[in-house]
Amino acid sequence: MFDFDAGSFSDLYGTSLGQSIWSFLNSEKAVDCMETTTYLRRPAVEGLQPSLLEKFGDEIKVDRCKQMIGRMVRQILERRGYALDQTGVRTKVADIFLSGARYIKKT
Repeated sequence: MFDFDAGSFSDLYGTSLGQSIWSFLNSEKAVDCMETTTYLRRPAVEGLQPSLLEKFGDEIKVDRCKQMIGRMVRQILERRGYALDQTGVRTKVADIFLSGARYIKKT
């Protein structure tokens, strides 16, 4: 697992919650979910919502936390050969995220 470039989220990432989210998002289960959701041309965070809620509860519904998750997802997918395709794509199920970024696999 590589280091997260937290940028303006360094305060939140420095907490146990931030560290736990990063660790979870780098798990095989979460990466597989992001890649599958991306393959289906949906925002990568869309498929993660049930697992995130199960593991972290409503604590992750705070806007700043959701923004950090988006930054984390982007860094993980870019490291795996994906590129940003479109931002602000509405999710079909909005348990946590109303919208998110969609990625495409670089060829």
